[in-house]
Amino acid sequence: MLTMLVEVIMSVFIANFKASEHPILNIVIRGFLIAIVIFVLGIFSDIKNSKEIFFIFGLSVSLIGGFCISLFLFLIDKLFSYFDKK
Repeated sequence: MLTMLVEVIMSVFIANFKASEHPILNIVIRGFLIAIVIFVLGIFSDIKNSKEIFFIFGLSVSLIGGFCISLFLFLIDKLFSYFDKK
């Protein structure tokens, strides 16, 4: 589902974009989308609990977390495609 979202977003910028042909770009865009979601959830959670908001810390944690999750999903995809070929 997330790969299809990346393909839809990137097809606006790159004609005939296919995620399988651009794995590094797919990892970066997917990580950025996950980071945005993590950051927005963290900000709304802080606002709801009336805590002090740390934008720089929240942004850095969300970017690191988003790219780690994206890399993990990429490795799982490669693992399943390896077993699929056998």
